[in-house]
Amino acid sequence: MKKIILLGIILQALCFIACSGADNSKSASDVEENQVVEEAADDTPVEEEPEEDPAEEELKGDPSVDIDLTVLSATFVYSEVYNMVMEPEVYIGEKVKMEGTCSIYTDEKTGKVYYACIIKDATQCCAQGLEFTLDEEKYTQEDYPKEGDFITISGTFDTYSEGANKYLTVRDSELIL
Repeated sequence: MKKIILLGIILQALCFIACSGADNSKSASDVEENQVVEEAADDTPVEEEPEEDPAEEELKGDPSVDIDLTVLSATFVYSEVYNMVMEPEVYIGEKVKMEGTCSIYTDEKTGKVYYACIIKDATQCCAQGLEFTLDEEKYTQEDYPKEGDFITISGTFDTYSEGANKYLTVRDSELIL
């Protein structure tokens, strides 16, 4: 069981590396720098109106959580979940909201059932996920989603140990309809 999970993590890391090929396109900051240089060369004063960017408003997301992955692009979500996997201590205790596909794994030795919210990157070639448990005070076992269901969860990021292994989870999650 532990070897399977470790193998899964290694495969996810390999997928991440494979999907992060060279990208020769310009980033938003490159475009902004070019625009600033062009404007400076113009020598005509430009009045800027303080406008609120609709994209920034959209990225604010749910104020009840610390990290709202539901408002980010697929690439940013994938990257942020990768960061959570690689440096979990930075995220412990943070309230996380995410959406993805429900995946279910049953440990054949113990019979314990594990649920995860899986997200894919923009090209749909790579996947990352976080295990989650529903808030036991609000939900019963029958309330858990089925394999393949599209879900949105919100809960507290945490780690736990089973044997010698450390795992990540989103504890006390709520299913958001």
